[in-house]
Amino acid sequence: MCRFKIGAFESMLAESPALGPRLLEMTLDELDAAREWMLLLGRKSARERIATLLFMIATKNRTLRELDDQTKFTFELPLTRETLADYLGLTIETVSRQFTALRKDKVIELQGQRQVTVPDFHRLLDETGDDYSGNVLS
Repeated sequence: MCRFKIGAFESMLAESPALGPRLLEMTLDELDAAREWMLLLGRKSARERIATLLFMIATKNRTLRELDDQTKFTFELPLTRETLADYLGLTIETVSRQFTALRKDKVIELQGQRQVTVPDFHRLLDETGDDYSGNVLS
């Protein structure tokens, strides 16, 4: 998340006319993703919810580095477990148990409270309960 002073932001928009429509497009994409996320939450188990959120965060971080599917990838979880629980509609105990289970099953590796390593993106995707196009499996 970024914060800009309104004057500087308005100047930036005036200097870059293509920026306004692009920001609107990005905002609408994020709203669509949020709507889909809310629909999917009701159909997923706790493990699938955690895996889905980890996959989303890892994917966004990973695309910035252009890694291939075979590369182990480590990122910082931007949320506390309490915030994750609130966001996913779970208890903090459930979130902690699911992190432990995913770690024991070698889907993820944890270093401290927030550092997550994904050794195999396809394995993490399998845990989300989605197919490769993002549709929930029945």
